[in-house]
Formats: sequence, structure tokens, C-alpha cells
Amino acid sequence: MVSKAIDVAPTPTGRLRSREIAAIAIFSGLTVVPAVIVSVVPLAAALGFMTPVPIALLAARTRLRAVAAAVVTTVAVTFVVAGLGPAFAVLVSAVMGGLVGEVHRRGGRAVAMVVASVLAAPVLAGASVALMWVLVPLRKLALEVLDNVLTGIAKTARAVRLDAVAGAMESLSRNVVDNWWLWMWIPGIVGTLITLLLAGWLLGKVLDRLDEVPLEDTLELAGIADGERPVGPLPLRMAGVGYTYPGTEREVLHGTDLTLISGEFVAIVGANGSGKSTLSKLLSGVDPTIGIVDRPGAPGLGRQGGTALVLQRPEAQMLGARVADDLVWGLPVGSEVDVDGLLAEVGLAGLGDRETTDLSGGQQQRLAVAAALARDPQLLIADEVTSMVDPAGRAELIAILAELPRRRAITVVLITHRDSEARAADRVIHLESGRIVEHHPEWMRPESVAPLLPQQADDAGEPLLVVRDLAHTYLPGSPWEVSGLKSVNLRVNAGDGVLIVGGNGSGKSTLAWILAGLIKPTGGSVLLHGEPVSEHIGDVGLGFQHARLQLQKTTVADEIMAVGGIEVGTAEVGRVLDLVTLPREIAARRVDALSGGQMRRVVLASLIASGPELLVLDEPLAGLDPQAREEVLAVLAGLREKGATIIIISHDLEALDRVCNRRIELVDGVLEGGL
Repeated sequence: MVSKAIDVAPTPTGRLRSREIAAIAIFSGLTVVPAVIVSVVPLAAALGFMTPVPIALLAARTRLRAVAAAVVTTVAVTFVVAGLGPAFAVLVSAVMGGLVGEVHRRGGRAVAMVVASVLAAPVLAGASVALMWVLVPLRKLALEVLDNVLTGIAKTARAVRLDAVAGAMESLSRNVVDNWWLWMWIPGIVGTLITLLLAGWLLGKVLDRLDEVPLEDTLELAGIADGERPVGPLPLRMAGVGYTYPGTEREVLHGTDLTLISGEFVAIVGANGSGKSTLSKLLSGVDPTIGIVDRPGAPGLGRQGGTALVLQRPEAQMLGARVADDLVWGLPVGSEVDVDGLLAEVGLAGLGDRETTDLSGGQQQRLAVAAALARDPQLLIADEVTSMVDPAGRAELIAILAELPRRRAITVVLITHRDSEARAADRVIHLESGRIVEHHPEWMRPESVAPLLPQQADDAGEPLLVVRDLAHTYLPGSPWEVSGLKSVNLRVNAGDGVLIVGGNGSGKSTLAWILAGLIKPTGGSVLLHGEPVSEHIGDVGLGFQHARLQLQKTTVADEIMAVGGIEVGTAEVGRVLDLVTLPREIAARRVDALSGGQMRRVVLASLIASGPELLVLDEPLAGLDPQAREEVLAVLAGLREKGATIIIISHDLEALDRVCNRRIELVDGVLEGGL
């Protein structure tokens, strides 16, 4: 198969795809919530202006069939929850939003919006007339009320000898009752037209801003390209393959030659930005921009017997509320799956009825593997699946993946930075600057032993942050109540470097957000300089576990200046980029064009620019190649030498004694000995 460059994403055809169904569920929910609140709380009527927005966003990014499904779903759910009145109001709002989004998606401007509004207004107003025509008792009641009001005005006018006014009111009352549909339709057309034009103008501004956020899904293109071809991802041969992302000129992969056969375990390694994730997309079925990819059939991404992809963030792949539901989500109706057997195979025996949100990170990752195996794939691609997993869970997960080629004849492709994981593979593919090179094992140095650091704080030091009897419960008092933290006591002195470790699900990320003041705990206190940290948002800089979620601006420079404050200029941007060992020219690059390791360092640069009193970094080394890891460690060590106070929450323990002078363990929400 000789591939061609993809200039425009092909529009999906046929039945709704899994990604579209998920989007419909999300945007329908966002539409229903304000509608229901308005129906229950009259003072919240202003929320009604929000109802067209989600459907408009959906319509601007997907095809008409998905929008229609979203409108039907939204109206049906609103009717069940809140009744006929709110459901009809939601219908009108959703149609408005869908119309605006559809015009925007097709590149229409003001004239197109006016024409569409003129055509749609009579139809929408007519829908109100049709509803009143069907609901006879409601129509009679409404007309009787209106007649009483107009007749009352007429009687009042006669009492003060305004006979002309009284006669006009009586005539108007008879006319409205006799021609109610006309009086309802014509003003309805005018009102709807004005509303559509205002909605088009306001929503158009929102959609114009969102146009800057690229949502190209190259994996979706792979699924579309499959069509109805028979599935056959293996054996696979690539010859002279290269790939350039749409809208860019840099070739991320070039001259790639490789083969994959059934039943082998292959590791792909390389520096951040070397093209590993791009190669995984091509293996999943994305067409290269140049070169040949030869398979016996379609890649079959997500299809039975095809290709399965397990990503770094398992929660991004979870859609079912229960473990058993998530495992079979998206499978064709009638598929027979041994749910209990698959869960036992990945170490989740007996957890079929557990809520997916209650699982630890390691358990979620195993569930993602089980969901992949439910499709009985020939090819399973695991992209940095152990980066957010604790050491014990990491070893178990690699053991599961390593057994699949032997037990199920599945070819497993593992993308990793870890030497121990690469050594478990049958062979290693090493990428460097988009090319496959000879693998040098010394590039991936063996993981070192975790540092032995003291627990107690220096009593002679100056306390900066003091945490006492901290506890936090999510959704307290509800059936979904979950205890995140139970008892945390911690003292951090100015200039300290504190390493907090613990297994998946022990509460580390919850603690990070509380220390930054972004979550108010349900019990205990967190004091910064003796005052509640929640009253000093921004004084504690937080680095998220997933760096991409923290980057909100289009370019690197915009991100650093936004976080650092309005006084931060070009020179300061260059200075902080130097500190995190990123080239200054990267300031002009789009955030979405960065590798995972580069994103993590941009977050760190932004936090440094903001000048916080304390840095809390959640998994700052996750997803970094050995060289980038060394560079980030050097940056953090340099900050400590200059007097910075840093708390690091991490599963990657090696070499962190260069940054931290204390180590504390969080076990099942309990942290003691930190004072």
C-alpha cells in the first residue's frame, strides 16, 4: 500500500463511531445540567444562556448525524428528568446551537448565518405552534388566561371612561382567541430570528477562539481509512516510511524500515521527540505521508482481531462506570467475553463490580490492558504504560505484557524509557531524530537503588509549610463517598527538598492539590507562614501529574508569560527556558507540537517564572528519557542550591537524593513522621 499525504481529514460515514458516541454523551450532559437547574431554581434563569453552547461546540467539530443524535439524547434526558416544558426549551436551544455550529464548521460567515436564521426561524416558531396544537388542554388554559387578562384591562378602561381603549382590548382578545396560531407564530418568528442572530454572534466568538485549539485525531483517521476491509494487521512491513503532521513542515519520521511478525515482544526506545509515539500511530493504522506500509488486511484499530492501543493515561481510556462495563465498552452487540477470566489474567480478579474511579493508577492501567485483550487483538501497542505506576505495579504490568506473545500469540510493542523493560523484550527498536538507529544499551542506564533519606524535619529550621491532622473525603455523605486522605502530618522548612512516595491510590495527587490550595480539605489544616494556604493561591506552584492538562496557551512563550504574570517579558522567557535546558527558539513553537518531556519542562519554566515560595511537583520525571531526566534533575538541584523549597511526589525514586533531603511515605491516605 503506497500512502499519500492527508491534507483534509475525511468525514466519517455510516454509523456513529465510538469517539462520536463519547462526545455525544459528554456534550449532552453539559446541555442537560443547566437546563435542569433552571427548571428547579428559578433564580438561576441566567444559566439558560449556556444551553446552546455545548451543542454548538459539538456541531463545529463533527458531522450532522452526531449533532442530531446529541439533540435527541439531550431532549429525551431533559424530558425524563425535568418534564415537557424544560425539554422543549432545551430542544430550541440545542437546535440553535447546532445551527450555529454547523454554519461555523462549513466556514460560513455573517451572511450565511443570517440566511440560515431566516430559514430556521419560521420552522422553530412553527414547532411551538404545533406543540400547542397537539396539547389542547394546555392551549385552552393559556388562551383562557390571556382572554381574562385582556378582558380585565378592557373593564378597567371602561371604568375610567376610556371606551376606545376598552373596545380595542375586547377586539384584540377575540382576535387572539380565534387566530391564536397566527399570533403565536409571527411574533415567534421575529423573536426566534433575533435570538438566532444574537446566538450566532455570541457563539461565533467562542467558536472562533476554539479554532486555535487543534483537535486533529490522527488515530480517528486510521479508523475511517479501515472502512469495511477484512482485519489483518500482521505480518507488517514498513519501507521508507516518513510522516509529517498536517500544518507543519518538519518530518517527524523519515526513512523508517521495519517488520513485525506474530508472537513477538518488541520495545521501542528513544529520546523525547524522537518519533516513538508517531511510529505507534503508524503501526495503529495512520497512513504515512511517504513510503510503503504493507499488511495483509486492515489494521483494525479497536476491532476484533485487529490492533489495540494502551496509552500512558489509563483514565483517558475509561468510559464505563463499573470495571466490567468498561472492559466490554464498544464491543459489538452479542460479543461473548469472559470478563472474570480477563480480569483474573491481568490481576484484577473479583473487581468486576468496582467503580472504575475507585481504582488506583496501576489497577486502571491493568483494566486498559484487559479491555484491549477483550478484542482478541493480533497487535497490542503499549505507549509508556508504566510511567504513572508504582515500582511493584510496574513489574507486574511488564510481566503481564511479556507473557502475551507466548500465551496468546499476540505481538506486543512496548514504548519505554526504562532499561529493565527494554531488556525484557525480544528485540529493541531505537529511534533517534525520527530514524531507526543501532541500539546502544548504555543509552538506557540501569535504574539505580532508591535513595535512603531521613524522614524527620530539622527542628532548628524555619517552618514554611505545616500540615496537621489533614484528612479529605470526596463527596462526603453521598453513596459515592471516598476517603482520599485520612491522617497527614507534615512540616516543610524553608529550603527543604521533600520526597513523598507511596503506591498508586495512596492519596499522593490529592495531597499535592491540597498543598497548593486548589482543594480545601474536609479536615485538618494546611498553613503557609501560619496562614491557610487556600487563602494564598499562587504562592505554592503546582506541577500537574499530566503536563498537557496544565498548558492552556497556544505557544510556549504565551504559556510562560501567562503563568509568570504580566511583568514577564521576552528576556524573562528566555531566562527560564535556559534554566530548564530548552532552546530559546522553542518559545515560538505551538504547545501541541512539543514532546511529553518538553511539555513537562515548559510547565516547570512557567512555575519558575511565577516565583512561588514553594514548588509541589507531581511526578515531574514521568515520561522523560534518560537525558531529559538528567537535565530536569539538574534544574531542580540548582533551584535547591539557590534556596528554593521543593516537594516532589514521585514513583521514580532513583537519583532524587540530588534534589531532596527527606523522604516520607504515604500509605492508604496516612502520612506520619513528617513533623
